[in-house]
Amino acid sequence: MNKITHSSPSGDTFKVGAVIKGLIWALVITIFLGIVISLLLQYTALSEGLLNSFSTFIFFISMFIGATIGARCAGCKGLLHGLSISLVYLILIVAIGLIWSPETFSAGLLLKRAAYSLASGLLGGIVGIGLSAR
Repeated sequence: MNKITHSSPSGDTFKVGAVIKGLIWALVITIFLGIVISLLLQYTALSEGLLNSFSTFIFFISMFIGATIGARCAGCKGLLHGLSISLVYLILIVAIGLIWSPETFSAGLLLKRAAYSLASGLLGGIVGIGLSAR
């Protein structure tokens, strides 16, 4: 399989394939955790009032794991790869949210999600590079 890369003057490369891999993992984890939380809400006494907290948890964890996997796969520039994955994920989730339920969109929610994206992308990038060094 050919790897798509973009060379920088320093010789390191930005690996688009690693970003795509991390993004796919983030989306798969989002779907999986969404199903798990849905089943928990349906078949346990958990309150639907916790839904906002669960969605924030799923959002953060999915991006963190996706950024970790992408940065580990890239093996270099972990912060850049992690932030790229979280930015693309944020854009996709916001776009889907606007299509699905535009009345729930607010600037506060966007800022909150952007902050979580920044944190999870940075942390995931750092952890991913740490794991790739092993």
